[in-house]
Amino acid sequence: MKLSKDELKQKIDTLAIDDDVKITLLEDIEDSFVETVDNSEELQELNAKYEELKEKYKNRFLKGEEKEEKEDTEEKVEELKEEDVVEEEDIFKIKEEEEE
Repeated sequence: MKLSKDELKQKIDTLAIDDDVKITLLEDIEDSFVETVDNSEELQELNAKYEELKEKYKNRFLKGEEKEEKEDTEEKVEELKEEDVVEEEDIFKIKEEEEE
């Protein structure tokens, strides 16, 4: 059976031993035991934040590819919309005007 620090101290106090020995044992117990703080809520919060950050980081790259694809299609649309207008001049007509 596993006893807590306080339960162990009470058990030692009820033993029929010399008080000096009891005090020594109680001091040793007090110095030896480290009480753990229940931080399970904090741990759960940190795990949730970690998972959220991990998901955001993963989505950053997945959405980045989608954005690049969208940008490519937008560029293609713009390329299709842009037309280089070349004015056609009648070469012969210009040459005739120069000769006159």
